Amino acid sequence: MSEPRKSSGQGADAARLADRVRGIEPSGIRRIFELMATMEDPINLSIGQPHYDPPVELVEAACRAIRAGKNRYTVTQGLPELNARVLDDVARRYGHRPETCLLTAGVSGGLVLTFQCLLNPGDEILLPDPGFVMYRHLATLCGATVRYYDLYPKQPGQRFGVDLAEIEALCGPRTKIVFVNSPSNPTGAVLTRAEIEGVCAIANRCGAYVVSDEIYDFFCFTDDYASPVSYAERCIQLGGYSKTYGIPGWRMGYATGPANVLDAMKTLQQFSFVCAPAPFQYALLEAEPSIDLSPYFAEYRQKRDFVARELHPVYALSPPEGSFYAFPQLPTPADGRAGDAGAFLQAALDHKLLIVPGKSFSRRDTHFRISFAADDELLARGIAVLNELAPRFA
Repeated sequence: MSEPRKSSGQGADAARLADRVRGIEPSGIRRIFELMATMEDPINLSIGQPHYDPPVELVEAACRAIRAGKNRYTVTQGLPELNARVLDDVARRYGHRPETCLLTAGVSGGLVLTFQCLLNPGDEILLPDPGFVMYRHLATLCGATVRYYDLYPKQPGQRFGVDLAEIEALCGPRTKIVFVNSPSNPTGAVLTRAEIEGVCAIANRCGAYVVSDEIYDFFCFTDDYASPVSYAERCIQLGGYSKTYGIPGWRMGYATGPANVLDAMKTLQQFSFVCAPAPFQYALLEAEPSIDLSPYFAEYRQKRDFVARELHPVYALSPPEGSFYAFPQLPTPADGRAGDAGAFLQAALDHKLLIVPGKSFSRRDTHFRISFAADDELLARGIAVLNELAPRFA
């Protein structure tokens, strides 16, 4: 009679995990969420979603769709009428109509499909630094090599932007994707038209795809927003409804681009996400044209202005040009030493202020992210804490 099988222990179990997941670390942002659950009356400026509820028209349309039985799968690519609306809107805004559209399970779902369908092991992808943490982990899953291009300003207080010469130098025969996120998470920067056109020209010359994450395009506080859709010969545009309509939990995104790539993404979606949530597709199809979003935009512009105006100068904040994030610099001691990120974040926590460390987005640990997607009273409390800490750490 054989002996009962003994547990091999946690270390041995970990060794059985697939190699592709070993380089992926838990999100620092999610750690903040977990910490928030243990605190009483936190000042949460870490959240990456709008603070407002969805428009009533959209909620009612979703309820009608659910009650009407619109709860089964749609075709994988999504409702044809909603796809057509996305393409019409892109053509109107950017002067170019992509070949086709695919509704995705949020922009995150679109990122997974895009990376899986384009990147082979050994391919190179150019990612912004700082940038959203998901990008580099998805590249790792695909076995791709990440090469970073720097967004940091040359001098404190200047805007975040790209150095086209650096991107030109990084592009090579293995470059498969040049990735763009504008408006940016975490910096709040919006790339200029010249920067977008320049990045696309470089990608066109080296035969790379430009993949553009445009989930924050509604929150753009500059007058001349540009998308790679207008300039890239091979562009995968990823957008969505989560941030604009206050529905991140609905998981509603879209991808536009060349039919050969989107067809591959559609096939992969059949065997993964299946389709975007059906009742919410119908809700957007019905209600979206009648919704006035201008009050939301005006409110968030005012919040941006408040942060830029009230935050202590020691943080050398470059005023956000888009999204609902600011990326201040850690206070620098008078002797010129680098700021102590750990001590600063702990001091913020001691005041119940939740912010996200810059190292969650970057190879550097010189900044931190705050979200101004919060009600005015909470935002004012958070800025007051930061201003109280400023002289202590500068």
